Amino acid sequence: MCSHSEVMHCYEQIASLSERMLLLARTKQWGDLPALEAQYSDMVARLKAIEALEALDEAQSARKYQLLSRINANHDGISSLVVPQLARLRDALKSLEQQESLHKVYGQTDDALL
Repeated sequence: MCSHSEVMHCYEQIASLSERMLLLARTKQWGDLPALEAQYSDMVARLKAIEALEALDEAQSARKYQLLSRINANHDGISSLVVPQLARLRDALKSLEQQESLHKVYGQTDDALL
């Protein structure tokens, strides 16, 4: 078994966070994603700061690449769910902006529709 290291701890945490983010995206819990993404980003920043300072043994390197594979697969899954959602949000915002523009041009307000 690999000895535990700060670098490996970071990789384990990043993999875990990416799995939780994927679950949230699959269940459309969009509001909970930003907090996990912030934790994920913090852990990646920590890893970048320490990775060059610590040499991994062969077993740790193998585990690192397993974790990277999981992280990449999770990232692909998250992207496949989030990108279409962002496109829908962008389209909804564009529609709202067009409606607001029309209301300004023609002087119609929601109150006038009642």
